[in-house]
Amino acid sequence: MYIIGDIVLAENTGNALKKWRNLFNIQQIELAKYLNVSPSVISDYEVGRRKNPGVNIIKRYVLGLIEIDKEKGGQTIKALKRILDKSPSMKAILSIKEYRNPIALEKFIEVIDGEMLVGDNLDIPIYGHTVVDSIRAILEMTGDEFYHLYGWTTERALIFTNVSTGRSPMVAVRVSVMKPRVVVLQGITKDNVDKLALKLAEIDNIPLITTQIETKELIKKLNEIK
Repeated sequence: MYIIGDIVLAENTGNALKKWRNLFNIQQIELAKYLNVSPSVISDYEVGRRKNPGVNIIKRYVLGLIEIDKEKGGQTIKALKRILDKSPSMKAILSIKEYRNPIALEKFIEVIDGEMLVGDNLDIPIYGHTVVDSIRAILEMTGDEFYHLYGWTTERALIFTNVSTGRSPMVAVRVSVMKPRVVVLQGITKDNVDKLALKLAEIDNIPLITTQIETKELIKKLNEIK
């Protein structure tokens, strides 16, 4: 199983366990109850107070996340399946990555040399990013394929490249059931962002950021995030 392999091969097993629990949006107390252990046991493994768990414990931990997710409708597992089954013909996606550890929005903005137009909470955790060619995404992707942009979690930055006004990307986000944590418009100054794009970001309470870093350099900077 992909998740178990990711945890076993991680440099820091505890961080990897915590990352996946957060990606599944499951609290320690929920997982502890399902596994019939105390929450402190889960915490001890995640922060490294206990020695690295063996494969059997990791397997139990992951299966617990999956079963709890299924009881809630299986949204995370469905999202994981979508990204792993992603069609190679979906050329709109230029880069997609999940981070080993979340990065605060303030730091993320610093990495991409961005400017925040909507929102004021700089402590929001970002768990990954997707860089998408805005024109191809709007013209070529179906509604089902659009969900591939969210990777394993919506707690990510969705970055649209070569944007002219930002209206079309924000309309696409608005009509989508799934919402990203942050939207970034690349290649545009704040003065050229459409007023409707700003309004839609405010309605959905999605931080909206602009950056003028060239696409290849932007992807390079993003992929350096661990």
